[in-house]
Amino acid sequence: MNKRDEEKQIIFESLKEALLILMEKKDFSRITVKELVSKAGVARSTFYRYFPNKIDLVRFLIHDALINFDKKYAPKTIEERFESPYMDEVRNYVQQYKNPIKSIYKSGLSYLYLEELNKHLISLKPYKLTMKEKIYLYGLAGAQYNIIYNGFIDAI
Repeated sequence: MNKRDEEKQIIFESLKEALLILMEKKDFSRITVKELVSKAGVARSTFYRYFPNKIDLVRFLIHDALINFDKKYAPKTIEERFESPYMDEVRNYVQQYKNPIKSIYKSGLSYLYLEELNKHLISLKPYKLTMKEKIYLYGLAGAQYNIIYNGFIDAI
């Protein structure tokens, strides 16, 4: 990783940590960009270089989490995502990241998870999907979303 990428990673981690800390204390809609960048220790212009708004920061953080999850628990097929071993890994992930997941839920932003999961699953196929394949992947995304936000979230 080059120096520029390292700096970018530090900025994103700082923004992520600041956002999660602030979301534990107050509603997302009441968090200002000014407050966020101050907590993160980055310039306001730096925030806007990467994100047009706070919602896009949340989208990025969800997208990044999905990519990192798949790197760690990459199933070989889409079908494996419906099987118990994979769902056990999802449950472990939810347990590990329960505070950010709850914060997203409490802030009314859980729909962003579903949107990003849809995009993520579609991006895993290196070709143009048929409508049947898209419906299958959207069903998987919806199932995983419901498991996380209507199953696991209540248990944690």
